[in-house]
Amino acid sequence: MEAVAVREAGPGDLPAIDAIEAASFDRDRFPRRNLARMLKGGRTRFFLADEGAGYLALSLRRGGRTGRIYSLAVHPDARGRGAASALIAAARKLALCEGLRALRLEVRESNPAARRLYEREGFCLRERRPAYYEDGEAALQLEALLEPLEPARTRETPIS
Repeated sequence: MEAVAVREAGPGDLPAIDAIEAASFDRDRFPRRNLARMLKGGRTRFFLADEGAGYLALSLRRGGRTGRIYSLAVHPDARGRGAASALIAAARKLALCEGLRALRLEVRESNPAARRLYEREGFCLRERRPAYYEDGEAALQLEALLEPLEPARTRETPIS
């Protein structure tokens, strides 16, 4: 499988992100205006995979120790090619750079494909949230603990 390129997204990527959202979800979809606000707000960082393969929105709270994957969507035509894993890897890297200890997310209880993906990516069940979604379905809150980055070598660090 070829490596999936991921980059941080900005307000100019709204059309691509909105198109992925529309193709990926028939319910619980972010309105375009909410995506636009989040892309400009600065508290939520977006990643875009291969110009339209998928996107991830990672919410960061000032002073928080946990990042929240607010949304992860892969276009149906791009599924099974590693975009979701590449997006999660980018979110992990940013979270570690920000000094976070964990990533959390919610997933529909009835979404076995997403649940398998998150399990492969090291997420574990934190809690079940009954009637979380508008239609009354429960969500599973999942969490992945992050490994701290190795301390950077400095000139004072002896090399043996």
